[in-house]
Amino acid sequence: MKQKIEIAKQDREFKKHLPIFGTKEFLQSKSDEYGWFVSDEAVLPFYIDRRGIFSKLVFTSETIVLSKEFDEIAFLNEVIKKAKELNVDMIAQPLANVLFKKVPDGAKGIEWGSYVVDLTQSEDDILQNMHSKHRNVIRKAVKDGIEVKETEDIGIVYENLKETMQRLNRGYPSYEELVKLKSFSKFYIAVKDGEVQGSAVLLYNMHGAFYLYGGSIARPHTGSLNYMHYIAMLDLKKEGVKKYDFMGARINVEKGSKLEGIQRFKSRFGGELKRGFLWKYIYKPYKVKMIYAIQNLRYKLRGQNYLGDAIDQESSR
Repeated sequence: MKQKIEIAKQDREFKKHLPIFGTKEFLQSKSDEYGWFVSDEAVLPFYIDRRGIFSKLVFTSETIVLSKEFDEIAFLNEVIKKAKELNVDMIAQPLANVLFKKVPDGAKGIEWGSYVVDLTQSEDDILQNMHSKHRNVIRKAVKDGIEVKETEDIGIVYENLKETMQRLNRGYPSYEELVKLKSFSKFYIAVKDGEVQGSAVLLYNMHGAFYLYGGSIARPHTGSLNYMHYIAMLDLKKEGVKKYDFMGARINVEKGSKLEGIQRFKSRFGGELKRGFLWKYIYKPYKVKMIYAIQNLRYKLRGQNYLGDAIDQESSR
């Protein structure tokens, strides 16, 4: 059944249902162009990123369902038609926490997941449901004097993220972006003998917390990062937050790869692997090919190969 879709420019009665990535506060931190695709049955938040001649629309949340009788494919098909009115070149890969139940017609999609810890369980259960190795290194971190604390010093977190991402040849958030996020985030650091071992930027509201950015020194003290997440979970639980989302996991990860190690770390906190799909939709293929060629050239100048986004990478395997 065709669903009537409108583009809302202001959050309305659906505001109470929005996870943090769907709120006006987050969307306007990303762009001056943002809104919500709205029907009687669902809401889907987005922002638009325009750089030079290229533009993309990015979904920041999975479909927020307001009705028991809901056809996601029909809704997403109508969203694609409506989004074309916004004059964008593509609907890009969404944020890593976004898990659609279906891939709409004509879109390119992959299976995707995210490890999510239930914070409504007891504190004892949060610890006991972790892998024994995580529990052991957390106890070691406590014994060795690791200090985990929430910090107001954005500069400390920024420098740790910058150092981490430069070491991995990856992009990192600007200081200004972190400032924009601060009012609806918690910034954590783990410290050993005065030296920062790692950091985490967690966006949250009552619906859930999300591990958006994380950093560490090259060789952090054993258990310091595990302990940092554990303390963050307990703090958020006390504030009534319902879940802790580790922001994305590939379903089929290459054995022995760095990604496998990262996902093992996330999985051992005892969360459930929520499964769904990432997808993107291209309106103007020639412009998308152009931007990919530009990105590929930039990477080659750094001695690297541009592999595209996660959807491209998984599709080519």
